[in-house]
Amino acid sequence: MGLAGINQSRQMYVGQATDAATEIADLANANDIVVLAADGSEASAGDDIAVFVKDSLGNVTSSGAIKNDQIIDVRVIPFEAKTLKAYEISGLTVDVNSLYSVNITISEHGSLSSEDEYVKKGFYQAKSGDTDLLVLQGLAANLNANFSKEVGANASANPYFSFVVSGTAGSAKLTITEKNDWLVNYDPNKKTRHQLKFTVDFVATTYPTVGVSQAQSAGKGTGYQIQEMEFYLLGARGDSYREGGYPHNITGPKLVSTVDGEYNVVEISYWNEGRDEAKKSKQAITLAFLDDDTADGSNADVNTSVIAPLVTALGVTLADLDVA
Repeated sequence: MGLAGINQSRQMYVGQATDAATEIADLANANDIVVLAADGSEASAGDDIAVFVKDSLGNVTSSGAIKNDQIIDVRVIPFEAKTLKAYEISGLTVDVNSLYSVNITISEHGSLSSEDEYVKKGFYQAKSGDTDLLVLQGLAANLNANFSKEVGANASANPYFSFVVSGTAGSAKLTITEKNDWLVNYDPNKKTRHQLKFTVDFVATTYPTVGVSQAQSAGKGTGYQIQEMEFYLLGARGDSYREGGYPHNITGPKLVSTVDGEYNVVEISYWNEGRDEAKKSKQAITLAFLDDDTADGSNADVNTSVIAPLVTALGVTLADLDVA
């Protein structure tokens, strides 16, 4: 069964809202998005609604009518930046002539299989007169030397992790933080992880304190997430078939989203009923807008032309996006 069509289970629209849009004619620019009554007029209480979008060719398309009494859920998801995982090693005891080792285990390396692991290690042999600061500095230097063999790395830095030693002798600590510099030439058509999956452990005569100092979070509405969703949910554009005739592939419109973008998301969940049968199917529409909280930025327009019509037509309670 084909997935391309306005009746697929989820539609995705990326663009910008327009200021105080009350009719289809207010869609002036490519990728303008507005929520109106299903007949194209300004939404009133109890109206069936539809999402109207002006595409890059100047055509206005619609999501199709969404019946008011078939809405399941509506929510606004503000942008949240992803956080990079970090480990901290502290409280190290210097045992003369002992070999110290810090181990970074990267899981699902080279594939998404849990069987694939890549282990990188840093070593330091403690000697008389060493302090915890010197030991940790030695470990950081050795880790950098180990990672210098990787693509895009050198003896002092690499695209995957940073190794920072801070504090003074007696209270030094080593912080190992993941980086995203390796995520280049991103292709949403490929299943690519956005963050590393890794653990850090330590080997020493006297075990120091090792723990996660910053938890990893994928964030919400990141450019990578939205671009992946847009690619796979193009729907009525039929892009899922564009690469089926290699080498005579069709080059379609480019994606609206960018990997560097930060997006607020509006989700509309509802159900539809077949014309000749009583089966109900859940469907959803995802709207993504660049996060801009300045006084005349996109957040204010989303509040006016997307969130406000949903509140008016559906009688739901939704929080506006932040505006300075």
